[in-house]
Amino acid sequence: MADVCRFKFKDGINSDLIESKIALAILAAEGVFGRAKVRLDAAYIVSKNKAVIDVSSEVGEHIAQVFTSFMTEAVGEKKFIVERVRAKDSGGAG
Repeated sequence: MADVCRFKFKDGINSDLIESKIALAILAAEGVFGRAKVRLDAAYIVSKNKAVIDVSSEVGEHIAQVFTSFMTEAVGEKKFIVERVRAKDSGGAG
């Protein structure tokens, strides 16, 4: 499991808005890192009122930061929570 940021939005925030703001954050990341690097490093999923962004790379971290700013502007910071979940140590197996 990679490091991720999990976003949970209050009722009334539709997934189309979430998807569009992630798309804009990805476009912003392309301007900083280039399209190829973003295509290789970016990963996310949106489902109903939730989103998860892989932040295990510099690209993902950037996308999550920009997305957080966009959503704060669009709906206000009280309409969602964000939680960073760190990858668990594999215990040295192997």
